[in-house]
Amino acid sequence: MTMVVLRVDGEHLDVEQCLTWIPETAIEAVWRVGERRVGSKISATSGFNLLLSDNEDALIAVEEAMRVFLSLAPRIAALVQSGATAEVDFALFIEAMSARSIRLDPGVLRAVGQHGVSLVVSAYPCADPEDSPTHLD
Repeated sequence: MTMVVLRVDGEHLDVEQCLTWIPETAIEAVWRVGERRVGSKISATSGFNLLLSDNEDALIAVEEAMRVFLSLAPRIAALVQSGATAEVDFALFIEAMSARSIRLDPGVLRAVGQHGVSLVVSAYPCADPEDSPTHLD
């Protein structure tokens, strides 16, 4: 599984204004300065996470993510220019004893970088299919 998430946050980010142009179906999380976050910490920033893609096929996930990212890129670039930070995280879910990779061609790197957005690749361990409670023998 490959999941691609755009994360944006900033001390002075106007989340309410961002919610007017963010596709509602893509919103994974929204937070505001002063709210309690995970671990009972008080947030020093406001921000949001958007799901850009979630697909078994890494190539399709990259294509979908870039299509959605590019539709939002000018607005994200403006947020970055005004002091927010942004990153696109390509998350790979790895089963034990398996290898996964993701290919990000130069066009992807340029498209993300030219808008002031960082690129992150993360790997998360997950259960083997035979260890899954839904696996039937």
